[in-house]
Amino acid sequence: MRRQTARAPSAQPWFNKTQPLQKTIGPRLSWNLFFSFFQEKRRAMRLIVAFVSTLLAAFWEPVKYTWRHLLIWLQKMITAADIKFALKHKQTLFAVQRVALPGLKDIPGPVALPIFGTRWIYNKYFGRYTITKIHEAYQSMFKEYGQVIKEEAFFNYPVISTCSAQDIEKLIKFPSKFPLRPPNGIVSKYRQNTPGRYNDGGLTNEQGKVWHRLRESTTHDMVNTRVIQNLIADVNYMAIDYIAGINKLRDPDTGRVQDIIELNRKLGFESTCLLGLGCRVGFLEDELNPRVKRLSQATNCLFEALNEANYNLPLWRYFPNSTYKKLAKAEEDLYELASEYLEPALQRIEESYEPEAAQTVLIGILKRSDLDDKDKKSSIVDFVSSGMNTIGNTLSLLLYLIAKNPDAQTKLYEEINNLLEPDEPISAKYLNSARYLKACVHEYFRILPTAPQIARIVESEMVLSGYQVPEWSVVLCHTSAACKNENYFHQADKFIPERWIASEVEANPDLKVQYPFLVSPFGFQRRICPGKKFTEQMLHIFLATVVRQFEVRCEKDLELEFKFLLAPAGQLTIDFKERI
Repeated sequence: MRRQTARAPSAQPWFNKTQPLQKTIGPRLSWNLFFSFFQEKRRAMRLIVAFVSTLLAAFWEPVKYTWRHLLIWLQKMITAADIKFALKHKQTLFAVQRVALPGLKDIPGPVALPIFGTRWIYNKYFGRYTITKIHEAYQSMFKEYGQVIKEEAFFNYPVISTCSAQDIEKLIKFPSKFPLRPPNGIVSKYRQNTPGRYNDGGLTNEQGKVWHRLRESTTHDMVNTRVIQNLIADVNYMAIDYIAGINKLRDPDTGRVQDIIELNRKLGFESTCLLGLGCRVGFLEDELNPRVKRLSQATNCLFEALNEANYNLPLWRYFPNSTYKKLAKAEEDLYELASEYLEPALQRIEESYEPEAAQTVLIGILKRSDLDDKDKKSSIVDFVSSGMNTIGNTLSLLLYLIAKNPDAQTKLYEEINNLLEPDEPISAKYLNSARYLKACVHEYFRILPTAPQIARIVESEMVLSGYQVPEWSVVLCHTSAACKNENYFHQADKFIPERWIASEVEANPDLKVQYPFLVSPFGFQRRICPGKKFTEQMLHIFLATVVRQFEVRCEKDLELEFKFLLAPAGQLTIDFKERI
């Protein structure tokens, strides 16, 4: 007969078959799955632990309590290791209810090099893209990697780009008193090195309370609808000079203007100075004086330097390279030239008993008691320099789309004739009623915005397209790429102003816009561009004036380039056929 061995005396081991193991580790764990990995291992561990606990119980009673808890802790540690092992081998454990989301390192994107990150892809010698075709580079990368991609700046700092409507909506709706956006580092550095002129980085580059103070102090009148509408008469006179400029450039037989871009840039400069300096400076005159030419050149150099600083290696952080010197020269010229125009403007204001409507914004800034002279002058310089190229390029792209879409142009002309008498000037009443005019401009903003992306800094951990994005990450919202997505807009590649008119959408439900917030060329939230209302009013008046006077056509396709903002490349030839 088989001899039976006696069981160890009373001390019950920490593990007992009558008490299932899963009860000791919290959530329910499959017993069979557990032992499929560790059956042999567990049998040996039970014998060792039971032997040790029996010896302790028999020979040293005071230590038994301490060792029992130590062994329970050991059991939990072993169980945690078991779960990690099972997860590593992709086994289903009922004990694990939550699986970690992919993180920043899992987001797809171009191959990053140590230190240099992914900036090598824009190198002119061996890169895949060029910095003047950034818009095409992102279209290509979104097609290759998906709706969210990760690039790495110098020293491998991650920069996330998304064209997902859901991701962009999360960023837009995130509640923030002081929304954060990445500053233009090279501008901030220059202004830190020039304390005699600047107290801070300016409205575009500052964050938090400093940004809020500048925003409240300098943009109050600029975002006031009444103030902007009071400028309509001045803009109408400017539009008359613009039409005169077109007539001088037109071929008398064909009506063709070989290149309308330069005239549009002059118009952008003139209109920006009207708002910021409260006066006309003569950009639309036949012969430009040297000061006006210098102002134009300084603005172009500024945007070129900003584009180079953003997408080339940031060597300007460590020594004044060619990019930094170009920007410094442009900033100095802009500051000096704006100051030269500002002094006569101040004198006119002092001599005028009743200031003109165009001087409202300037006077509003100069009268602020919470700003010192450096803040006032730097704010005016910022407004003038930021709007000069933007409005001119915007008008060129808008005219191109109108010239390429004769059906939309015909409808716009019919609306103008229905709302205005032949010699009636454009007024606030007309602009409020011109639905198709506004729809044309808004559809342009969807297809060819000069600012194709909006940058934000994430203020708390956020999930974008299934990836866990940590706090303080830089995210680029590519609204222009999203607006070209057929899943978001019906016939996204076509110019269809009717999609923004409610009665047209009722007749054709396919045109209904599901994500209208994607059309955000001026930004969103509280960091929206303060010049939005003025720019839109300018475009409405100039487009209506041109279409009222001419039938415009364009035969060639437009080439685009990226110089910090999207702009026409080369010439833009348009035929201006005078209406009878």
